[in-house]
Amino acid sequence: MARRKVGSIRELPNGRFEASVSVGFRVDGAPRREYATFAGRDEAERWVARTAAELGRSPTLAAGRTVSDLWKAYEAERRCRLANSTLDRYKGCMDRRILPAMGGVDISRVTVPMVQDVLDASPGRTEARQCKAALSSMLTWAVRHGMLESNPIRSAHFSYPGDEGSEWEDESVWEDDPFAAIEGGRDVWGAQTVMGAFPLMRGLPLEPVWLAMVGGGLRMEEAFALRGMDVRRIRIKVGKKMLMVTQVAVHHAENAQDGRHRTKNRRSVRIVALLEPFGERLWELASGVAKDERVCRVSPNNQSRTWRKLFDKLPSDPKKAKHVPKKEGFVHKGVLGELPYIPLSRMRATHETLMQEAGVLDSINAAMHGHSQQVSYSNYQRADATEATRRASEYLRVVS
Repeated sequence: MARRKVGSIRELPNGRFEASVSVGFRVDGAPRREYATFAGRDEAERWVARTAAELGRSPTLAAGRTVSDLWKAYEAERRCRLANSTLDRYKGCMDRRILPAMGGVDISRVTVPMVQDVLDASPGRTEARQCKAALSSMLTWAVRHGMLESNPIRSAHFSYPGDEGSEWEDESVWEDDPFAAIEGGRDVWGAQTVMGAFPLMRGLPLEPVWLAMVGGGLRMEEAFALRGMDVRRIRIKVGKKMLMVTQVAVHHAENAQDGRHRTKNRRSVRIVALLEPFGERLWELASGVAKDERVCRVSPNNQSRTWRKLFDKLPSDPKKAKHVPKKEGFVHKGVLGELPYIPLSRMRATHETLMQEAGVLDSINAAMHGHSQQVSYSNYQRADATEATRRASEYLRVVS
């Protein structure tokens, strides 16, 4: 007998038949099913088919719960699957922004304007984006378990704090250096800024992580996990040319909350070719450490503070600078002070933008970054990734 796709039926000791159909999850994350008993198997089969059809036409009938209820179920079921850092970030957004504003709203009545109000109340663009990601992930989970027919915000267009920055209201920003003013308002670095930062980053504690992110598009936690044995430099034939290429094997990640752990998803396990000159410099650094030693000596716990100090402004008065406490890392303070500040995490997006500007296909770009979207990972695309890296490297040499 073919296996039934929906519901289950079993014969009871008294000769009757018990039928059950899954109707989602309880608020504690445990599966919830509906049961009924019948005198004959045919009657039970018809009940299973009818109930499944009704749930398919209107899955919200199986929900009947609020955003707060859904979050409890989502958190309980996903705790063992999501990284602690991701779940903590989602929980922070839910506790601070989403639940106070819409925790009592029925999940079938969540609307785009309602979510936009939450984003508008967020203190900054980063938190607003994280709030949208947390809510969208939870609603998609509800769809997958039959609690909603669709995620109402998955493909919606939202505005975020900073989309219309107040800096543009001050006309004086155009008088000095309009190029710097425009780039300073972006959340990624352009090619000229990246190449200007390359010599400044040399010898800094976070240099290996920066090289892997801006040169190869690794996630920050993937870059922190790189060991000496995960970096190699090989000769490869691209067309009629023989090129030296630095590759990194991405198979683990490391952050403050989870320590060393597996990558985000299966597509994240990949071999990445780095742009030049970033690849050659990363190979140089990796060659100086043991095979099982991390290339970056900085702990992920301190990365935000270490990176931010590079942009700190030093006192202009030499006498005042003389009395600034000379703590560890002071020698690097303000090294990047003339560059527009963006978080270190945005270096991955910077790499993706550079590849787009160099004309790399979006599907190949996505494959190189280990994105979870549906793309074809055929052999020709993997070979083209090296060619794409070469083209992008040439593009960087031109703009620098």
